[in-house]
Amino acid sequence: MIELQRNKQIDKLKLSLDSDNFNYFLTQSLNKVTRHRSLQLLAKTLADHFIQNNQLEIPKKSNYQRQRQIALPQIIKHSQQSINILPKTQSYPLNKTPSIIHEPQYSYLLGGGNNHELIKRIMDTRREWHQCKSTTRVHFRWQQSNLGYKYYKMNAYNPHRSLVNHFEFHQEISNKKNLLLNMTTFCDSIHKNVFDILPVTFIIDFNDSQIESQLTAFINYYNQYSPNPRSQDELLLKKQEIKKKLRIPPSKERRFFDYKMKDTFLGNDYLWLLKPTGLNRGRGINVFNNLDQFIDLLIEYTSGISEKHIETPNEKIYQGLMIKSPTFVVQKYIEKPLLINNRKFDIRVWVLVDQDLNCYFFKEGYIRTASEEFVTNDINNLFIHLTNNAIQKYSQKYGDQEAGNQLSFDQIQQIFKNKIDFRSKIVKQMKEIAFLVMSSVGNKINRNNRRNCMEIFGFDYILDEKFNLYLIEVNTNPCIEESSPLLSQLIPRMLDDAYILTLDQIFNISREKVSPFPVKGYQNNENMWQLLGSLKDQVIYQ
Repeated sequence: MIELQRNKQIDKLKLSLDSDNFNYFLTQSLNKVTRHRSLQLLAKTLADHFIQNNQLEIPKKSNYQRQRQIALPQIIKHSQQSINILPKTQSYPLNKTPSIIHEPQYSYLLGGGNNHELIKRIMDTRREWHQCKSTTRVHFRWQQSNLGYKYYKMNAYNPHRSLVNHFEFHQEISNKKNLLLNMTTFCDSIHKNVFDILPVTFIIDFNDSQIESQLTAFINYYNQYSPNPRSQDELLLKKQEIKKKLRIPPSKERRFFDYKMKDTFLGNDYLWLLKPTGLNRGRGINVFNNLDQFIDLLIEYTSGISEKHIETPNEKIYQGLMIKSPTFVVQKYIEKPLLINNRKFDIRVWVLVDQDLNCYFFKEGYIRTASEEFVTNDINNLFIHLTNNAIQKYSQKYGDQEAGNQLSFDQIQQIFKNKIDFRSKIVKQMKEIAFLVMSSVGNKINRNNRRNCMEIFGFDYILDEKFNLYLIEVNTNPCIEESSPLLSQLIPRMLDDAYILTLDQIFNISREKVSPFPVKGYQNNENMWQLLGSLKDQVIYQ
């Protein structure tokens, strides 16, 4: 295989270099006069080829670099005899043209994990790019987090063009606490109620000097809608007990929360969710239904706790991983969700923000279903309550009803066709909410005006039994695992079309009009990202 590749390279060289250039190329590349990596590799290939064919006698102790140096003069001397190079005046038949070497102009660096091999497959369709392992002068970086990104270099004064796949301040929306704070402020400014978009949510931040008022606001609201509310005296004693256990300092600030809870949030078991703010893929999420459980969870997570094991007949997951968090959101569980075959589900869609802060919505998403039938009296079974594929794939019932526990938009449209038009109503609402949410951080996500950042966010929605839509969270590193035939169609096209709008524009790459990643129901020459508007001026285009 190696010899075949070398021969191909030599054949290409014959058609691209005349004899004078050939000799100059050999002598100068091995002396490192040229810094072009691909030419150096070709020179070494030719030297290796000549050494093998001429069986040079070289002392065994010499290293291979020395062998190449010894071989170089003989290669130059015999270049015309050893390799017949076409002269510049060579003519070709009208129906044939010489092959052209497309030298890679740009380099990209991939971080590991989250199916990064798919990114390489997509980049392999762009002949101008080659993968590298060094961060030095790299043109494109794709990794799960922005750890190591040198944003301070990404300014208008730096002539080196580079693109990264995370905004510097994506945490303004991907962190659960920041999402609530930014959405609350933005909704107040446009006279909307934030809890018509998000489920009822409280922040509990042990790094905040107002932690007492945060905790008090939640406990008061919890007691207000509890099926077994405490009297004022009992509640006061409970607060004192909780503050003592958690060592909460006193605060003068008092917060009041008067939002009326919707009936689809209430049920027989009064469930709530505790979520550490900086995690994704269902990690660290717990369901609780009384204040004692809530306090015990806070104590465990602020001290540090091993993640819950999910036991299967073959393995355990999360074993030995430690979670320690000082900041949480407490969110009301929707106890009357819309169900598919008596199972809970949510909706994953993708939202792109490009280098010019234009906001796009991918036209197709997918439904993530639970493996177990929905009940509210079992709070410990994650296969009932969390639909993340990272959790569900360990269930013994995973994939029993749908491949990868996933459904397409066309399938859910068919399931609920007698009740609602999913595409014309629900998808439309998801677009509106997505643009509203991104607008809430439009002046924050790239506040330092870094050049050439882009990001694909994963938006997760849920429907209650009355078809009311709520945003659960926004993910900075959405899963791109091809865990079903559906995702094997959607995700490659989603990424490739995103690169057409970002990577190819920044580096002036011309692409073939036909996509190598077809999706059923869409033309191969159309981009499946729909432009929603600009975050710079919050102008809605569609």
